[in-house]
Amino acid sequence: MSDSVSSRIFPLGEFRFESGATLPQVQLAYETYGTLTPNADNAVLLFHALTGSHHAHGRNECLPEAGDFWQPENYDGWWDRMIGPGKPLDTRRYFIVCANFLGSCYGSSGPTSLAPDGEPWGSRFPLVTANDQVRAQVRLLESLGIERFSVVGPSVGGMLSLALTHMYPERVKCAILIGVSDFSPIEHKLSVFEQIAAIELDPAYKAGRYPLDNSPRRGLALARIICHKLFVYQRGLEQRARRGVTVRNDLLSWYTPTRSTESYMIHQGIKFAKRFDANAYIRIVNMWASFDLPTLSGEPSLQSAYRLFAKHGIPFLLYSIDTDCCFRPRDISFFHRRLLKAGVPVRYIRIRSEKGHDSFLLEPELYEQGIRSCLAGEKR
Repeated sequence: MSDSVSSRIFPLGEFRFESGATLPQVQLAYETYGTLTPNADNAVLLFHALTGSHHAHGRNECLPEAGDFWQPENYDGWWDRMIGPGKPLDTRRYFIVCANFLGSCYGSSGPTSLAPDGEPWGSRFPLVTANDQVRAQVRLLESLGIERFSVVGPSVGGMLSLALTHMYPERVKCAILIGVSDFSPIEHKLSVFEQIAAIELDPAYKAGRYPLDNSPRRGLALARIICHKLFVYQRGLEQRARRGVTVRNDLLSWYTPTRSTESYMIHQGIKFAKRFDANAYIRIVNMWASFDLPTLSGEPSLQSAYRLFAKHGIPFLLYSIDTDCCFRPRDISFFHRRLLKAGVPVRYIRIRSEKGHDSFLLEPELYEQGIRSCLAGEKR
């Protein structure tokens, strides 16, 4: 039985987004694990992945701020096997902080939060950039008395780790990025547009001003189906689907799925649409597709941005997964070379797995040794 944990809320107050929009009474939901030392020198900031949450460890069956989106599949921490006594993110040694993204629906301010008029913000909630996320989370760390820390980010969380390291290089002890490159390929951007279009074309979307009890779940389920194929090893999808469940088709009106892969994808889409909000999803995937470090940092190129890392001597650890269809090993290998060329101390590990992009969730033991040594400051 996992330890019971509770989420906390950090009031950011008035917050100005990079878009220029300013909202009052913005908040972040977060959890912490372990104990902060008196001189606050053992902190690790953990970014979650695309549609994850701040609940990374233990068991949390109650998150009132998330309402009905907090489903049983959210109750157990998404990285429980990596966090805890004696584990790579050792709670006897480190103080781990994980916060929910702005624009999400798991306790941080987002489209499902109430605006001053008493209605959900809906599509009125601003689009969110990586820099917005970083500034909000650094303010949370400052409120906890933390000035320097290590940063860990799987998937899209790795992009935020990269943005943070550029914005606050003097604060980062080391950066661990798992299954992520340093840019969004064109296929990602096109896929995100397809997903947003799927939601927009659902009649229930109503330009994003839908009631939460009658949301565009069909459009959101289709968006998830479009995206989900990137998270699994596609060659093994049929075998994985055969172990899946046959679901009642609440998504299609005429066509009856006859293949296990179709039933599997419908199951994934419908399940996701119960635990996430469509407007929140648009903001998070748009943040992913819009990630461009030179634009975010004001640098003319990636190489000039990386020279700042070298100047501060920030060690990096990069992981790729050989069956990853989301962030391909070739792109992460090029990322590694760009860091080396800029003089950044970096270690690159390629994981062999049949689990695809989700490997970091399903088999964290493959990542343990590298994470332990990087956080401990060992030279490789």
